[in-house]
Amino acid sequence: MIQELCSSQHQSEVVAVAGIEEKTSHTATSLAYELKFLIDENRAGEVLSWARQYMTPDPHVEPSLGDAYRIFSLYLDTPALDVFCRRGSAARSKFRLRRYGDESAIYLERKRKKRDCVEKRRVPVLEAEMGLLQGPDTPPEWTGRWFHKRLRVRQLQPICQVSYERAAYIAGDPIDPLRLTLDRRLGCVPATEWAVPSFHRGLDLLPGRRILELKYRGLLAALFKQAIRDLCLNPAPVSKYRLSVEACKRSIVS
Repeated sequence: MIQELCSSQHQSEVVAVAGIEEKTSHTATSLAYELKFLIDENRAGEVLSWARQYMTPDPHVEPSLGDAYRIFSLYLDTPALDVFCRRGSAARSKFRLRRYGDESAIYLERKRKKRDCVEKRRVPVLEAEMGLLQGPDTPPEWTGRWFHKRLRVRQLQPICQVSYERAAYIAGDPIDPLRLTLDRRLGCVPATEWAVPSFHRGLDLLPGRRILELKYRGLLAALFKQAIRDLCLNPAPVSKYRLSVEACKRSIVS
């Protein structure tokens, strides 16, 4: 799909987002805020040192990866890339499928803007159930039925897959959780299949840089104010999906 669009089109802050990310065994909807920062490798080392001093590693990390775990995300869009181009109602929501490491569960996710933050809804399904997303309908009791319905209405299809390693740290309490993540080794590949296989790198995204995110609910916590001050951080808008589509388009044109 990206190749078709490129053949006809050779030219082509602080954000609030949902969810203190966590793995669940049921449908979950959450609201939260997120600050994003683009940082270089040297600053990334300082961030990790700071996080290890003031926060706790996420319980799902793989110690062999250094307080990190692998994420593979399949992003969906319309045939005309309305989500990427921010056209109409497609500009307000993103749909993706996500796998953590070698887990058999696939998370169906929707993120959409709602007032001054973004609502995130997600549900895990079995990898064997992925074929249901391609059919005209699903069993009424299937937990992914709401996701399938929206795919059909919006005519969404696979566009690209993104992989990266995420270092993650937590603090606070269940009522007011705080989460710091640092994404590295970002890569992408074009995608046409309804599958989220493991792969490593593909097209390189943000070489020499990493994406830092501070996630919280309510007011910006004192701990994160301290992090911004101690580490001299400046927020910057960044989208893995947009970076991936642009990288895929460049690779086809070149």
